[in-house]
Order: sequence, then structure tokens, then C-alpha cells
Amino acid sequence: MTANHSADPSAATATIRHVEIGCRNLARSQEFYTGLLGFNEIARDSGVRWLDAGPARIKLVEIGEGDLGGWAPDDLQCGMRHVGMKVGDVDAQAARLREAGVEFTTPPKDAHGNVRITFFTDPDGTPLEFVEGAVRHDEVHSPELAAEDVAAHDNRPRDAGPVFDHIAVTAPDLQEALDFYGRTLGAKVIGKLVRSDDPRGFVITNLRLGGAVLELFTFRRETTPSPWSAGQSRLGLRAVGLGVAEAPAAVGAMTAAGAGAVLRPGPEPLLIDPHGLPLTITTR
Repeated sequence: MTANHSADPSAATATIRHVEIGCRNLARSQEFYTGLLGFNEIARDSGVRWLDAGPARIKLVEIGEGDLGGWAPDDLQCGMRHVGMKVGDVDAQAARLREAGVEFTTPPKDAHGNVRITFFTDPDGTPLEFVEGAVRHDEVHSPELAAEDVAAHDNRPRDAGPVFDHIAVTAPDLQEALDFYGRTLGAKVIGKLVRSDDPRGFVITNLRLGGAVLELFTFRRETTPSPWSAGQSRLGLRAVGLGVAEAPAAVGAMTAAGAGAVLRPGPEPLLIDPHGLPLTITTR
């Protein structure tokens, strides 16, 4: 797909507004995200619940029977990988969820970047992460944004529950992804984590889009395509909602920069980025 940057890039300046998550049973998922994680319901439609998760929202959509749509627990697979949330104490929060029967895929551990992390799933298998600490990047691109993360960590109470922090995505090419998310969407690079111990050549580039972070995974090793396709009865991670000032102009700028054609027209159009990530464009 060839990018054409002739459209006005500023038209697509965006924030991460929400992440859409598909579920079999809306009441069960709402209890998980509100009762266990502590997010508050702020709006509802038929089969939909909107939850306030801090810097961004969670949109729960009742799908009924379905599956994860080909999502695999391999970060070489392009597309959405997980939703990350900051907490005051990873071990305490993990213990609380484990007592409630939540399944953990990775127990609490120290991780590269001076953080402590753990991974678990919601009732339908959506991959979720708790993160404790401010990320210490190997390469800092924005000292100001990195300092904001440190200040937020210093001010976060030890017993603080989860708040939305990031959506992790894998892309096949770092520079192409930076061109799209930086030049077109206005994302600011905070810094990079270079996993020199990883034989796959793993690099994590953190980009700020509004109050939340796009955690961009890239590798020297060849990646596999995103399994996402339109019309799936897909549970788990379904789309990233981007907030813009004016949807038609933003869609025009994104398609000129290499995004796919609009798959769902209307007031909140759906399209995919150049690497298969589904994006819902909203002015809400």
C-alpha cells in the first residue's frame, strides 16, 4: 500500500479515545470491568456499555457466541496485542484478582524498563496487563513526556486500582508505523525500549496520543499479518477508537497516508491502518 501525504496531516491529529472489547455476556463483562477493575459506567446503548477507565474508555459490545478471531499469543502477529493499565501495586492487585478466580497468563515479574508487570484475561480471553512504575526508556525522545510518567507514578497511591495506560500493537515496519502515527495522527514519541536480549530484535516504541499511550512493537524478525477482518463475530480486542476534531477530514488524511478504505461509513467510520489495525474514528 503506497502512502500519499498530499492531504493535510493536521486534519487527523488524534487521541486514543477508547478500546472496543467484544464479550459473550454483557452483564458478566460489566461486572468484571466495573466490579473487579473499578471502572465506572458512563453511558449505555442496546448491547453496549461505555466505561470510564481514566485517560480512555472501554467500550463493551455484546457479541454472543464467537471467538478471538484468530488472535494468537505471539507478539510477532500484527494488530492489537493487549490493553495495559497502571496500578499502584502489581502484586496486591494480582492477588485480589486471583482470589476472584481470574486467570493469569504471566505472574507478576520485573520487566525491562524498570517496571513490574503481570498479564491476565477477562472472562472472554481478552489479554490485559497491569503495570507498576514509570517506564525507564533506553532511548528517551521526549524528556517532558517521560517526566510526566515519572510524576504520575510518584503521585499514584500504593493502593491505587487500575487506570487505562496503553494499547499494545505490533507493526511490521517501525519507520512506516512512525510515519503514520506520528506524521499523520500527531503521536509524540516518548522513547524506546530496546530488548537486546531478545533474538527476535524486539523494540518497544511508546507514543503518546492524547492522554494514553500506543505501545508499538516491532521486530527484526518477520511478522505475521493481522487476523482481523470485517464482519467477524469477534470477542476480545475489536478496534481502537481515535478521537478527532472532524471525522471526514481525518479519514481523508489517513487514507492518503496509507490506511485502507472505509469499511463502515457513517458518523463513526471504521477503517484499518496500513498494517491491519482497525480504527474507529469518533468526534465524541
